[in-house]
Amino acid sequence: MMRAVLAWIVICVLAGCGARQAETRDPNVVVCAWIAGPDGFDPLVTASSSAVMIDNLIYTPLVDMDTAPNMLPHWPTSLAYRVNVSELGTRYVLRLRRGVRWSDGAALTAKDVVFAVKLGRNRLMPRSFAGDFTLMRSVRALDAHTVEIRLAKPSPPFLENALGETFALPEHVLGRYPPETEREAKFVIGDTAFSQHPTISGPWRILRNLPESSLVIGPNPLYWGPKPKLDEIAFRVYPEQDSIYAAVDAGEVDVSDIPPNLWRIHGRLRGDHRFVTWPWNVAFALVPNYRQTAWIGDPVVKRGMMYALDRRFITGGIMSGQADILNGPLPTFSPYYNKHVKTYAYDPAESRRLLDADGWRLRGGVRMKNGNALRITLKTEGATDAVGSDVAELVQANLRAVGIDCVLENEELQTFFSDELASNFQLALRGVILLPYPDDYKYVHSTQTRANGGFNEGFYRNRQIDRALETARTAPSPRIARAALNRYQMLASEDLPELYLYSVRLGAVVPKNLTGLSLTPLAPAALPMGQQFWRR
Repeated sequence: MMRAVLAWIVICVLAGCGARQAETRDPNVVVCAWIAGPDGFDPLVTASSSAVMIDNLIYTPLVDMDTAPNMLPHWPTSLAYRVNVSELGTRYVLRLRRGVRWSDGAALTAKDVVFAVKLGRNRLMPRSFAGDFTLMRSVRALDAHTVEIRLAKPSPPFLENALGETFALPEHVLGRYPPETEREAKFVIGDTAFSQHPTISGPWRILRNLPESSLVIGPNPLYWGPKPKLDEIAFRVYPEQDSIYAAVDAGEVDVSDIPPNLWRIHGRLRGDHRFVTWPWNVAFALVPNYRQTAWIGDPVVKRGMMYALDRRFITGGIMSGQADILNGPLPTFSPYYNKHVKTYAYDPAESRRLLDADGWRLRGGVRMKNGNALRITLKTEGATDAVGSDVAELVQANLRAVGIDCVLENEELQTFFSDELASNFQLALRGVILLPYPDDYKYVHSTQTRANGGFNEGFYRNRQIDRALETARTAPSPRIARAALNRYQMLASEDLPELYLYSVRLGAVVPKNLTGLSLTPLAPAALPMGQQFWRR
């Protein structure tokens, strides 16, 4: 009881301080909140969602996809104002804007784009995009403002996915060695000076940064395009989602996501707020490590696990309706979704029947076969994320109910990311920001392990799925590409490279007088984007 009283006193004090701050705050400064701040600002090195979000604000994308709700290129905010595709889809000519400058005053030219593309396909970079550039045969600068890229085969997803993930990078700062070499990768990864104080070209620049405390950005005076409307945007770090909710209620924070576990009570927030919700191109699944757990490669076992999972409770209970059941690799709102994929209702009896028929017999509450036990450790970021922890506990209970022993290992966010990239897990609860044009090649294709620059961290292999993915990304026509995508979804729903859980809807609280928000499904973090156009 005493702790509850003390907690209430602290909340009241915070509310009073927040209200006073709100009264005296500059109206042209917006305060946002998040759980963990960026670990750096090099888009090919840092991987946290907050870092990716800030990268989208301080760098100029080669082809901007963030402000296009229809998930198509948005040319007015792209470095390449036009891309010409010829020679049956194998030659791309990128026309770059003139007059673009880096924050140190140097001109941004085609050489910087060529450097960024080559460095981005360096398989040793932590955020390598080598999988997206697999078909690239060459890249070169035709002149200071024109880049030519040639592909070995046509690639329908290349424009949106490969070029859409590329930021120009300053060759004169980072280009110490050839960009595709091991020496250059080691140099860039170790360049903490650039990572913390980057040379940038986007609409915003970093004004102040106190890691794991606060970050303040302001307009970049050398930016080539429309200048931001606000003087500053501040991002504050809070230890957990509940404390963010209290800070919004107290008037300390203007903009924050509302996590699903608080969505049902968001209407109780005090202040002049409005609430927005929109679909997010993010899917959560349980990713098996096929090298660490041999039995997980049995499709029957995986189907039994799918029937055991109460995904409707996840979407409706844990996620408060801010999610949809994921029936395969694509969310149901995607224009490429195949409605004929195999679906799995919550049916523990069917799960037990499948496992029994496959020879897995209960022994002391755990199923056994040929001396092997259905026992697995599920690794999550649940030590940081309350929703992730809740989902993991439900998965554990569901699997144990059918005789699969599941042990939880909840880690801090950064530790989880490191372990995931190093394939240090048996089963991982992973969220993935899906690409604008569906292409799971770098996540599922058998060649796309981390050693090859991909993100097939579980070492999944299926030759039929490999062929479907290859056809979808090299098809000579949209009709053939769509047919291959449909086949991939059907195969994936049967063989289950991952155990599909749910796709996310985002919810956020914003001031009623804040306009210009971009509620894009491609947001790199759980906040409205388009900060360049925010206006009070």
